[in-house]
Amino acid sequence: MKLAIEKILPFVLAVFLPVLNLFSNRNMSGISSLDFYTKWLYASFVLFVLWHILDRVTRIKSRYKIAYTIASILAAVSVVYLFFTLAIVEINEKEKWMFLIKLVSASVLFLVIQNALKANQRLMQSKLKEEQLQTENYKVQLEALRAKIDPHFLFNSLNTLRSMVNLQEPKSEQFVLSLGDFYRQTLKYNDASTLKLYEEMKMLDSYLFLMKNRNEAAVKVSIDIDHEYLEHQVPSLAIQTLVENCFKHNMMTSKLPLKIQIKSLPNYRIEIGNNIQLKLSSKTNSGFGLKNLQKRYELLGIEKGVEIEENGTDFIVKLKLL
Repeated sequence: MKLAIEKILPFVLAVFLPVLNLFSNRNMSGISSLDFYTKWLYASFVLFVLWHILDRVTRIKSRYKIAYTIASILAAVSVVYLFFTLAIVEINEKEKWMFLIKLVSASVLFLVIQNALKANQRLMQSKLKEEQLQTENYKVQLEALRAKIDPHFLFNSLNTLRSMVNLQEPKSEQFVLSLGDFYRQTLKYNDASTLKLYEEMKMLDSYLFLMKNRNEAAVKVSIDIDHEYLEHQVPSLAIQTLVENCFKHNMMTSKLPLKIQIKSLPNYRIEIGNNIQLKLSSKTNSGFGLKNLQKRYELLGIEKGVEIEENGTDFIVKLKLL
């Protein structure tokens, strides 16, 4: 669109400015059709050439740009005056000087328009560079945040697998297959900054199978998601990260099971909550953490994407859907 305007504008100005000038002439009744079209074509040609001369001059990067511009206008006026002198276009002395004055006025108008277009172009380029920089910065930070997820979960999973192998549990092989399936899904969405909720929940199912496999009686998970919400998006691995924190910071036994509840809320929000029964060695700032999740929402331009509530018995995190 911008390129089309820059190409069309010189033609429009070159064609319509002389027409407006000729129609505003009080002596219009004394001008024959041939003279009218001759003067119109000549003026249009001069203005069109003048536009491109000034356009090239204004693109010069030099401390003497103003001097070059003035020199170009004077040169254009001199050439036009020479044409009049050679009687290429018949015109009386008064019209000659009026034409030259209007030519200078048109030069000023062209300079204003061209500088406005170039200023707008520089502004658009600056915004584009800023957006590209933000995008690259987002990608770099997102990769850094992801790097904190995968090793932690992998090490926990390998520790779980080691325990299962030591106990010679028959589900060890299925656990390995499920772990591989989980990482295949993770790699599939590796370049995605966000996922649709149904994709996130599918990954969560694989993750919960891995985490519940050792002692299902110690974990109670309740999921109640509005079907309408499943097509909306969340930051990738956001829900899995919060569920991971539930396991990481809380102890669980068959007598004191860890209860995790995931449900949809009004206004397109998701709530992830758990009963609080902290481990003695729990470090609230380790791993991926809520701060990193909040940072991811900020990088996506979402304000208050993460809300945290704690009432002494339950820890609840609410996420905005995108």
